[in-house]
Amino acid sequence: MYNFTMSIPTEIIFGEGAEEQAGMQMKRYADRILLLYGSERIFRTGLGQRLTARLEEAGCTVVPQGGVTANADSELIRKAVRVIRDRELNGILAVGGGSVIDSAKAAAAGACLRGTVEELFRGDIEPEAFLPVGAVVTLPATGSEANGMAVIQDHETHDKLLRYFPQFKPRFALLDPALTVTLPARQTAAGGFDVFAHAFERFFDLRRESVLLDRMTAGLMKTVTECLPRVIHDPGDLQNRAEMMFAATAAHSDMLGPGGDFACHTMSHILTKEYGLAHGAALAMLIPAWCREMFPKNGERFAEFYRQVFGEKEPRRGQERLETFVDEIGLPRKLGSAGIGPEKLAEETMDSVPQVGEGFCDGMNEEEIIRVFRRIMP
Repeated sequence: MYNFTMSIPTEIIFGEGAEEQAGMQMKRYADRILLLYGSERIFRTGLGQRLTARLEEAGCTVVPQGGVTANADSELIRKAVRVIRDRELNGILAVGGGSVIDSAKAAAAGACLRGTVEELFRGDIEPEAFLPVGAVVTLPATGSEANGMAVIQDHETHDKLLRYFPQFKPRFALLDPALTVTLPARQTAAGGFDVFAHAFERFFDLRRESVLLDRMTAGLMKTVTECLPRVIHDPGDLQNRAEMMFAATAAHSDMLGPGGDFACHTMSHILTKEYGLAHGAALAMLIPAWCREMFPKNGERFAEFYRQVFGEKEPRRGQERLETFVDEIGLPRKLGSAGIGPEKLAEETMDSVPQVGEGFCDGMNEEEIIRVFRRIMP
């Protein structure tokens, strides 16, 4: 095992009625709150009204702002920064999934900057301070509620930009599985596969060399492969929704240890940038293809993956089980299902970075990247 530092300072409040603590928790850090969210669904379900009431009961002033999109657009973040400054707000409560929470993190830093959010995320300037952020999770996927990473999309160029700061970590996160029941099946599936992917990319970081970390990551992947299909087929299954919700937090918050290859995550940005595919849906195409392409480089590692996660001793059967899992949760494994033709995809892959990944067999070269994309063509 290599040296590492881990910190999980976010206070996790998990279970039925967790939202009732929103006011008490937020008031510990701020009293003039931006309530940041995506769609108006949170008000149609009554969650927005309940959270506003809890905040106001605790003595907080609440300014709502919706409109966060699936890819955390920088223009919306700039708008949030203007609202924070104009209304002299001093804290943010993010209500949603990873894009909303990442937008809140970016706005929390942007409100204290002399430059722009885009300059911060491109590394041209460094943050001066951060407003406190709390999270109410309604879409478990990215683990953003308990990690220091934020990924946004530049409104002008559509480039994916990411930065890590320990101060990005939310002060608290409220996790009630019941809040995820109204999610469409496609969002549930894509978010759930993202959870799987966070553990998968850690498992294939060969630098970790730890039996304990292997078993932890494999156990989380196995949990997702068992629980996610049950949730898709029975949306009201709160027990399995609870498993998925905590798995999302555990998968990408230092709980599974450091590192990660993240080659598939990097490649997925090509698909999300150009075609608007959900991040998890792109990963569901790429990971099975990556496995087929990269297997010859270290068959023993793949055999261990198939054995621990799917209980298959024969790698061919393990690969089939992985692909069946993707089919079972209703996500496509080919780009044709998303209306993406092979000609334009080939152009995009030729423009991709020459090497991605760093933890599995010294990463991928450009030819390997192109072959993986070809495997997911119609």
